[in-house]
Amino acid sequence: VAVRVRPFNKREKARDSKCIIQMKGKITTVVNPEDKDDFKSYTYDHSYWSFDGGKEDANGYLAPQNDKYADQQMVYDDMGASVLKNAWAGYNATLFAYGQTGSGKSWSVIGYGAN
Repeated sequence: VAVRVRPFNKREKARDSKCIIQMKGKITTVVNPEDKDDFKSYTYDHSYWSFDGGKEDANGYLAPQNDKYADQQMVYDDMGASVLKNAWAGYNATLFAYGQTGSGKSWSVIGYGAN
């Protein structure tokens, strides 16, 4: 099981939204924006931070600028490659993306453009 924090979209930026997610290793923490001492932490197999720390290169790819940033290649290497390998070997394989509309499921699974 994996979670990923994507960058804010135009709508979220226009609303001056604040990121209330923190990640350290496999631990993802959701912080109450009105009370920083009120938070919930969860442990996943993979916690991917893609909110910031990527820089667009000349080809349009968001390349990591620090060790925290998870690019499309990292997500594919960790999760997608084994699913694809098993599918090509004739095994049933499923990749299930769950989340609210606009939460970044398509962006995480297939990316956009050079990503």
